Amino acid sequence: MADTSETDWQSGDRSGLVSIGTHKLFAKTAGPARKAGDPLVVVVTGWGSSINSWPSVLRGCSCFARIMAYDRTGLGKSEKAPSPSPRTGEAIAEELSALLKAMHLEPPYVLVAQSYGGVLARLFLAQRPNDVVGLCLLDTNQERTYIERRIDDELLGVMLDGINYYEVSGMKKSHKLSDEEWETMVNGDGDDGEYAGLEKVDYRSSADALAAHKQFDNQILGNYPVSVVRGNTIRELNAVLEAATEKGNGTEDQRAQVSRLFGLFDVLEEKLQREQLRLSSQSRYLFAENSGHNVQVYEPDLVVDEIKWILHSQPKPS
Repeated sequence: MADTSETDWQSGDRSGLVSIGTHKLFAKTAGPARKAGDPLVVVVTGWGSSINSWPSVLRGCSCFARIMAYDRTGLGKSEKAPSPSPRTGEAIAEELSALLKAMHLEPPYVLVAQSYGGVLARLFLAQRPNDVVGLCLLDTNQERTYIERRIDDELLGVMLDGINYYEVSGMKKSHKLSDEEWETMVNGDGDDGEYAGLEKVDYRSSADALAAHKQFDNQILGNYPVSVVRGNTIRELNAVLEAATEKGNGTEDQRAQVSRLFGLFDVLEEKLQREQLRLSSQSRYLFAENSGHNVQVYEPDLVVDEIKWILHSQPKPS
């Protein structure tokens, strides 16, 4: 890729690899030329995910706001680190700071996060509490997700054996990407899953680090706007269980165990998502009934509308 050291990331549609000192991360920006003081919308993807599921949101948001999306170390088009390093949420948040600095993208920032990206975005907020002026949380994990909403990955793997998740879940039929974008999202950029695995190893410690900040109790964002969007993930999970039952995956006892776990999931998820409203005195909650876990794929227009609400709901200077 071309050298981006002299790129003006504040205007035009830009993309490329950006050096953060040790290695390079892939980033792209789009939207109207940014003026001093304008919030920059920053996308924080989910666990082990690249930005390949976000093009519809980038397109929609770029009509009215400057937006930046990037691939974390070892994911998508970004380089791997030259030597093994912790993939804790705190380290990832520090990398995002380094990337923004290298791109000369100053605050303020509005963070748009999905799934595990919610933990990462809020750790960035903990490190830079004066630089974030809004959060859009899309079916995000929070500090207590791993404690309360436990789903046995090994058991879920048994259920998914030989099943095409994209087809069974309904995502293939209902996504709002172009055909080319869909193929890119499904097939990825050729990464081998190594860094997704490294992120998973440090998931619990990252959640614990976030819990230590007590952001709910401290209402860390004051009156800056927070949008919490809950996806209809249980619909996808029930579709997987139905397909697994038809295929005969697992034992009857295993399927019954998964059914019980899924039955608890919806109630716990509602509670965990609503808890995040406590991050600000100005917050709102939406249930994206027509989505699954990846709201940005199913209902990008809803995400764009929530970003617009955040930008239009900035507190007036006192």
